[in-house]
Amino acid sequence: MNPRRSFVRKIVYLVAIAALLVPLFLLSQPATTSVPGAQGGPGGKLAQLREANQLSESQLGDIDPTSETIKLATLGMRGVATVFLWDKANDYKKKKDWTNLSATLNQMVKLEPHFITVWRHQAWNLSYNVSAEFDDYRERYRWVIRGIEFLKNGIRYNSREPKLVWDTGWFIAQKIGRADEHKQFRRLFKADEDFNAGRPIDERDNWLVGKEWFAKAEVMADQGMPLRGTSPVIFYSDRAMCQMNYSDALEKDGIFEEKAKRAWQRAGAEWHEFGDREITTSTGERIQLNDLELHYAQIGKLRAELDGIEPGLREKLVEQKRRLLGSAERAALEKPADKREGEEFRLAFEAEQKISVNDNEVARRISGENRKKALELAKRIEEIDKTASMVDRYRNVVNFEYWRRRARIEQDPAALAAREYIYNGDEAFARADLITARESYDKGLTKWRELLDKEEFKGLVDDVHTGEELVEMVKVYRQILEKRDEKFPEDFILADVLRKHERPEIIEEQQQ
Repeated sequence: MNPRRSFVRKIVYLVAIAALLVPLFLLSQPATTSVPGAQGGPGGKLAQLREANQLSESQLGDIDPTSETIKLATLGMRGVATVFLWDKANDYKKKKDWTNLSATLNQMVKLEPHFITVWRHQAWNLSYNVSAEFDDYRERYRWVIRGIEFLKNGIRYNSREPKLVWDTGWFIAQKIGRADEHKQFRRLFKADEDFNAGRPIDERDNWLVGKEWFAKAEVMADQGMPLRGTSPVIFYSDRAMCQMNYSDALEKDGIFEEKAKRAWQRAGAEWHEFGDREITTSTGERIQLNDLELHYAQIGKLRAELDGIEPGLREKLVEQKRRLLGSAERAALEKPADKREGEEFRLAFEAEQKISVNDNEVARRISGENRKKALELAKRIEEIDKTASMVDRYRNVVNFEYWRRRARIEQDPAALAAREYIYNGDEAFARADLITARESYDKGLTKWRELLDKEEFKGLVDDVHTGEELVEMVKVYRQILEKRDEKFPEDFILADVLRKHERPEIIEEQQQ
């Protein structure tokens, strides 16, 4: 190779490198703040973009000098180092080396303080997986709290991540309130002076504290901070659900009367507030869960107006389709639903689909000057029905109607009395006081009968959740009677509930 050509090439490279330093400087120059005697500047293009998109370190959360030093020391190999530490953490977990596990997690988050998955995954690891390795519930509780504190530390570095705030609320509410040892956890949480410093003792219920964190997450989301990987309808339901669970927990702890009633009243009010909130669906449409009945009323009004244009037309179209049914389909359709058997259910369903007449069919059969109006009405009905279907689907995601009715039912004096009697019966049964247990259960089940028979709660006997709960109560009642060598009454006060909700195998077992 010609030495002169090699020398020229090196000079060209050096000049190119020097030339590239100019745009590199313009791109990466850091922003500076104003100080006395010196004017600050916006920095280079990258600094300006970070500022515009709120991605600078100061906007994401607290700045940790140690973290920044470690990131510089890895010379761009943070990702590799994080993967290595993640593997080490898993290895320490397998070896049950909890001290090194905690140290490794701290190193990991110093390297990647804005990698949300690290905070979420490892917090879950601490509170759910590591805590389960201990036999002593007090030690389990300490590791649950460590996971929660880990999340709270993550929020310091990621103050624009509502998901971390939501996770904190979830751990406090659900892990402490739903664990197998939830009674002990709830008691320890209420007595935890370090975690609840400055909080009044009456407000130290895990459901109420969890609700506070969910409320903080809602505020952040309402300010435009992104929700990643979370359905809005579930995200916004959790605060109100915490109040529901708190009300339920009060009664399970033996607290009734006015305090329980007020708790359920607040639960109902917060659930209604949730129903009034605009929820963005997966299609971008904005809906309110409380509006379903309004949509149905609008559909009914518009449909009546459509049918009024040519009275009897819809029935005429139905009859025309009915005449086209086969004899087996017609027979199955005409047979009462409670008397259908086997194949008749399928035939009746298919027949109902075949004779169904939608609003567009009615509108297209109308002629003359009213045809345009009929088509417009049918189109409007279709649009509202589409929205109503969307609202109904989103309601089902959070079991909206059940909880709305539950909050209303639990405020009723009969329900409050029923809960208290059953609680007293369970306590008496636990201490082998069979006389008090039987008396309390008789009174409690009588109150449940009173509640089921109220006109305002019509249809409650058909509710699956209520039915399952009552079946469990009756199961304990049977045990009390067996201990007393007494037969289960043939004219049992909740016999209709058992017929609807008790599993066939249980019925056969009881009959034997």
